[in-house]
Formats: sequence, C-alpha cells, structure tokens
Amino acid sequence: MNKKLYFIFKKKKSYKIILYLFLSFVIIFLVYFSVPNFFNYSPRIIEESLKKNSNFNIKNISNIKYKLFPTPRLRLLKSNLKLEENVLEIEDAEVYIILNPLNIINYQKLDYNSLLIKGGSTNIEINKVNQLFNYIKKNKKKIIFKKNKILLLQKKKKILEINNSEVKTTFKNNTQQLNINGFFLNHEIFFILKNKFKNKKDITLKIPELDILASILSEEKNNLKSVEGLVNLAVLNNFFQFNFIKEKNIIIKKGFIRNNLVISSYEGEISIKPHFQFNLNVEPSKLNIKKLFLIIQKNFFLEDSQGFEVIKKINGVLNFKTIFQGSIVFKNKEILFQNIKIGRTTPIIFDAKISQLGKKKIEFNVLKNIQYKENHTKELKISGFIVPSSSKVVFEQILFDKKILTDIETKGYEERFKNVVIKNSLNNLFDESKLDDFFKNIVN
Repeated sequence: MNKKLYFIFKKKKSYKIILYLFLSFVIIFLVYFSVPNFFNYSPRIIEESLKKNSNFNIKNISNIKYKLFPTPRLRLLKSNLKLEENVLEIEDAEVYIILNPLNIINYQKLDYNSLLIKGGSTNIEINKVNQLFNYIKKNKKKIIFKKNKILLLQKKKKILEINNSEVKTTFKNNTQQLNINGFFLNHEIFFILKNKFKNKKDITLKIPELDILASILSEEKNNLKSVEGLVNLAVLNNFFQFNFIKEKNIIIKKGFIRNNLVISSYEGEISIKPHFQFNLNVEPSKLNIKKLFLIIQKNFFLEDSQGFEVIKKINGVLNFKTIFQGSIVFKNKEILFQNIKIGRTTPIIFDAKISQLGKKKIEFNVLKNIQYKENHTKELKISGFIVPSSSKVVFEQILFDKKILTDIETKGYEERFKNVVIKNSLNNLFDESKLDDFFKNIVN
C-alpha cells in the first residue's frame, strides 16, 4: 500500500514538472513575441529596411501596428510603394512586413522574411516588364499580393487589367517562381513565370474559360545579348507554334499555324522598337478562302464592325507562296494587296487597296491574259472597286487588247459579272469556274 502511494505521488510530481516547464515555455514565448509591442519601429527604420532588402521606396507611412498572430508582423495602412526607376508602383495598399522571429527584439534593425501586400492597385508600364522580370530574378525576399488590382499600362494608358489578383514569388531548388492568379474580363487567369538555372525562363498563361493556353520556353545566350526560345499558343481551335531568336529584332523560325481555315508554315522577322512591325513569309498548305473571306467581311466591312480599329494599328508585310503568291502590306492605316497571283497556267494577277477604312471600300486592278486561239492571248485589265457590305462590284474601266471599252460596254460587262459570278455573294469571287465563264464571254 505504501509503495502504491509512493508511485502515485512520484507520478504527480512528474506531471507538475512537465506542467511547470510547459507554462514556462508559454510565458517565455508570449513575452518574447509581445515585447515588440513596447518598441517604436520608426518610419525611418522601415524605409531603410525596405530599400535595402527589396529595393522598395515607401511613402505615407502611418498607423504602424505590431501583430503577433498568425505570425509576428508589422502592419502599415494605405501605403504607396515604388521600385527603383518606377518599374512597379503600388498604391493605397495594406503592407504586412512578416518579421524574422530570430531577430524580433532588435527594434533598431528591422529584419523580415517576406512582404504581404493586401488590396490596393499595382501599376506596371509595359516597356519596363523586362526590368520587372530581372528584379524578380534577383530578389531573395518572398513577396505575396492578395486581392490586388494589376494594371498594365502603355504611356500611362491602361491596356490590361487583372482584378482580385493573388501574386506570390518563391525561391526553391535554384528556381525562382512568380505566380499570378486573378480575373481578366471576369474570366479566371493563371500566369506562371519560372526563372531557372543557366538563364532559362519558362512562362505559362492559362485562361480556361476562353480556352487560351500559352507556353514560352526561353534561354539567354551570348553573354545575355540574345534570347532563344519556343512559343506554343492555343486559342479556341487555333494553334500557333514558332521558334524565335531575339537580338535587336525577333527572328521567327519554323513557324506553324493550324485551324479550321488554314494550315500553314511561316517565318520572318518582327521588330518592336520604336514601333511594332513584321515581315513574314507564309506558305499555306491548306486555305479555305471562302470561309475566311466571310469572316473578314463580317468583322471588318459590315455595319458597326470595329475590326478596322485594330487594323489601323498594324504595320507589316505578309508574303504568300504556294497556293497563291503576292504580298499583303499593312502601312499608314492602309491595306495593300500587291501582285497577288492566283492560278498557275493562266493566272489572275491583281492589286488592291483599302485606304479609306471608314468608307469600307476596296479599290482593285485585275490583269488576266485570255486565250482565244491556240498560242494566242489577249490582255484584259479591269479597274474598279468592291463594296463588301452590299456585295457590290463596280467596274470603272476595262482595257481589252490595249483598247479602252466605252462606258456602255463597261457597264454591260459589270452587269454580266454580277449575274454570272457574284450572284449576291462575294464568295463567288473565288469560284474559278464562274470566273472562267465570264472571261470566255469577253473573248467571244
């Protein structure tokens, strides 16, 4: 009986020792992590630490609060931060400085593990995106954004907005990663940037509801003077792929496009500075011209179509081979079709111009050598214009066998072209049999 009492007493004593140790640990923990409440983290100390560790300049520091949970941190309300050279500007955000627990009581030197930026908006100039990526690559402090609005600007004008975004930067296994999740045009968007060893970079963009998936793999070469990589882009039922080399300009190689209308290879050159321009050689192996023309007619020539607002901003050249030959030039808000050749034995050659985009009229010149006897041809030239919105073709002048036809003859052939070829649809412009019937009628 005495031995049993002794065992119970000894066991209670052990419990008390464990309880005392636990209480001591809790008291020490609370005291250690609560001490900063009595310290004064001055704005100057915060400014110096953010500048030194993250290259952030901060303004309007007010209402500094220390919070113990969920981890020790400082809370700054309605803060504005800028990266050097205004690469990135954060406005009207809550900033949480997540402190380093091992150095928490050293109030004269602010040491932190990461930054949490909550709310507010973040402005990024598009011409400084590369500088931002370089900052992300070099920065060692973890930065997290929550419920933040991201604005991509060009000369202070908004070109893209991502709402309610969450942004996180992490560094693990020699790979630095930037994750952006948010909403673009009310659709969820996912963006991932991975900076890998040996100057390799992977970029992934997903907008599932719009069926958009883009992937860019790149690597810096020649002492960082050039970049080589591969781009894959899927948008709805359209797939694009090409290799690129970026030096002064961007060289496109082994390009490929596939959709319901066209299967084609392409290559060429793209320049971004001082303006966006391109010069691409296109070799289609499949091209549904009729369906493509219907889409162009609907989006660029019918009433209330806004497509030309995009076309006006494009400058470049598309050089076509294989199925047809010639060039389409986008220049100074005009679209020029130069030396377009369709057919092989007796091809149709035409030039066209869309200059007054608002009027939605296509001016054209057509050249066709028509065979009327064995080994003999006569040259036919027709000039006029097309009004796609009303499927109307107007002949202004016809030159046949070096002779200008009269106005009455010209209008007669115009009416015949309307009845034989057009038949209320401009799609028939690409019907070879109908065109051949019309041209034979001129000879006869």
